[in-house]
Amino acid sequence: MKGMKPVKVYSCADRVQADMLTEALRREGIPAYAESKGSGDYLNIYMGTSVFGETIYVDENDAARAKEIIKDMTGADMDATVSPTEQEQTSQFSGKAAEKITRKLLAVRIVSLIAALFLLIGAVVPSLINIFWG
Repeated sequence: MKGMKPVKVYSCADRVQADMLTEALRREGIPAYAESKGSGDYLNIYMGTSVFGETIYVDENDAARAKEIIKDMTGADMDATVSPTEQEQTSQFSGKAAEKITRKLLAVRIVSLIAALFLLIGAVVPSLINIFWG
């Protein structure tokens, strides 16, 4: 039995997409697995999702076929002339999709900031009231 030489073939936004793609690759007879980036495994356990994304790996002998299958499923550009470091640095989204994601992230940041302010006010104001009028 020979060992697998893992090669990165695709970066996914979340665990759900990674699971769907790895399952599709396995159905085609290509052994594949997904790995969380950064501390993504901890976030997947704690929050059920990760902001770091997932990376799909296959054996180097199956990489070309796996990229074709993923390209057919996602419509993503799987240009082999781009180096792996450039592929990791560039986003899989472009144009309107990237703009939409950017707007959603901005909205999430604003809501998070407002929630943090309310939490801070709720924790500090009662203490200040006790200090000044206690």
